[in-house]
Amino acid sequence: MRTNLLMHTLINRNTFYFIILICFSLNSFSQNDQSVEELKRLVAKQANDSTKVNTLLDIASQLYGSQPDSSIGYSRKAIDLATEINFKKGLAYAHKNMGLGFYVKGEFLDVLRHWEMSLAIFEDINDESGISNLLSNLGAVYQTKGDDPTALNYFIRSTKIAEKIQDSLRLGTVYLNIGSVYSNEESTYDDALTAYHKSNDIFSNMGYDEGVGAVAINIAELYLKKGNPQASLPHLNDALEAYSRAGSSLSYTYNEMGKAYKDLKRYGLAKEYHLKAIEAADLNDAKLEKTKALIGLGDVLIEQKAYTEAIDNLKEGLKLTKVTGVYRDKKDAYKGLSKAYSGIKDYKSAYKYEQLVTSISDTIRIDSYDESIGEIRFQYDLENKEREIKLLNFDNKLKQTELESTTASKRLLFALAALLLAMVGGFFLRYRFIQKSNSRLAEERNKSESILLNILPKETAEELKEHGSIKAKFFEQVTVLFTDFKQFSRVAEGIPAEHLVQSLDYFFKKFDLITEKHHLEKIKTIGDAYMCAGGLPTENTTHAENALSAALEILEFVKDTQDNPPKGIYPFEVRIGINSGPVVAGVVGTKKFQYDLWGNTVNIAARMESNSEPGKINVSENTYQHLKDRHHFTYRGVIEAKNKQLLKMYYAEKKLVI
Repeated sequence: MRTNLLMHTLINRNTFYFIILICFSLNSFSQNDQSVEELKRLVAKQANDSTKVNTLLDIASQLYGSQPDSSIGYSRKAIDLATEINFKKGLAYAHKNMGLGFYVKGEFLDVLRHWEMSLAIFEDINDESGISNLLSNLGAVYQTKGDDPTALNYFIRSTKIAEKIQDSLRLGTVYLNIGSVYSNEESTYDDALTAYHKSNDIFSNMGYDEGVGAVAINIAELYLKKGNPQASLPHLNDALEAYSRAGSSLSYTYNEMGKAYKDLKRYGLAKEYHLKAIEAADLNDAKLEKTKALIGLGDVLIEQKAYTEAIDNLKEGLKLTKVTGVYRDKKDAYKGLSKAYSGIKDYKSAYKYEQLVTSISDTIRIDSYDESIGEIRFQYDLENKEREIKLLNFDNKLKQTELESTTASKRLLFALAALLLAMVGGFFLRYRFIQKSNSRLAEERNKSESILLNILPKETAEELKEHGSIKAKFFEQVTVLFTDFKQFSRVAEGIPAEHLVQSLDYFFKKFDLITEKHHLEKIKTIGDAYMCAGGLPTENTTHAENALSAALEILEFVKDTQDNPPKGIYPFEVRIGINSGPVVAGVVGTKKFQYDLWGNTVNIAARMESNSEPGKINVSENTYQHLKDRHHFTYRGVIEAKNKQLLKMYYAEKKLVI
């Protein structure tokens, strides 16, 4: 058997990082040299086995850059087949391919969902190469979203594994990504260059043109940030040459050329390159790259005093940020619009966008940013030098040993006498102090335990205490339940704030008791929405039954409240949606962290709830199949999901089948 590697790269935001796709082909021949059409003909003839999964992945990997929607479609087929035949490695790579397609489209919530699932499966099968790859890719997403400390943490974790398994390509990639984080702060520019040079050495030795191009464009970015656009141009030309040799998209490089020429006040050339970037991005439906090109073009048009045209392009770019969710791009669009409206003397609109710049800056940059970066960097550097420091300390101790031994006996006698006196005089006081301290420690420990168990499931909390971290976990079957209240927004506008909060507290406290009674895990509340799930963190076979029982009790409680509402409590009507299927569960964040779920199962459960009616429990086909032999259901028809999948829906009745 032969393993074939197909590697791809993708461009990021202000700085450039790599996302690597590695597809394993388990066939005895290389499919990667075949055209897409050849692979399509081949896959039509293949049996439903691991070989077919890998052929589907080969097709998806060849299409992601030029036809991301088609790539996503073939990845979805690979997911379905890999799930059916229990091919876990294929399933992990299929989710990774799916995420890459969404990345090209700039749909980052879907990216995170599929890559978190991929990572969980790689960890489950102990595939260190896959784990390192996904850690690097996830770091790239967080960097795109503006969370540099989290990104750097992912990159460093990936580096450690890459060094362990001696994966040169991955190591070069992560060094590039680390450099892109360091390049965001002037104080770490030198660190960025060091990381870039390490990356370039690796890629050059490999003859990897895409990697060489990435390093070149990142160095060019650094010169632009330093205010030296002339020095950036040779590196941008190097990037164009490298990407041309590799047959890669040139849209990002074109955009950077436009920025450089704008800084040089050569506006004609700048406009030309931004238009080239837009054209190239349109060919690949690359929303992220098109966003940056539109904003860049708008900035150039402002310099040319073509304010109305600038506003049109900036607003088009701003519209795309609603899809990509990149805060830095949104901020740049706001800044450009403020300038453009000032240019046409519409100062009211200019002020509006200037205020939005201030608002989003607070979102992007938290006060602890520099501290977070510094702590992570310090830890990484410390680990790299730890061995050297230990050796140095050992050598120094050897040199001191002889001198210390000549006076050791004298000091020991004196110390023993002093120690004995101190022990006699202080033993009782120390004993009492220890008793009090232990009592206080036990009290604080109990408080901490209570707080932790209010945030995390018991099993997850124990894992955190034992290991200091929590691994994401893949669950093959859980049931997710959502509730929300009818016309909540309208009601919220019409009643006092304290009554609104009091009402939500009244209902959610009871929901907490009900879900706990039926062995469900509360996940979170979002506004008036309540989310819980059965079958995790400890797997069980009664998750669907438990969820429906809880839903029926919630309906009964809400109906009783409507009939006899307590003073100060608004008698809301509730609607409920339930779905069963696979999810990834884990803990996200370092501040106000929470246990959360990801996967299409969650999305469908939310769709069931939003398409339910007050006083009804709307369940999916998946949940129906679990419960149809024990409960009465009424078929409702179908709705179309985001991916054009048709979802069957059923109303659950209160009466049990006898």
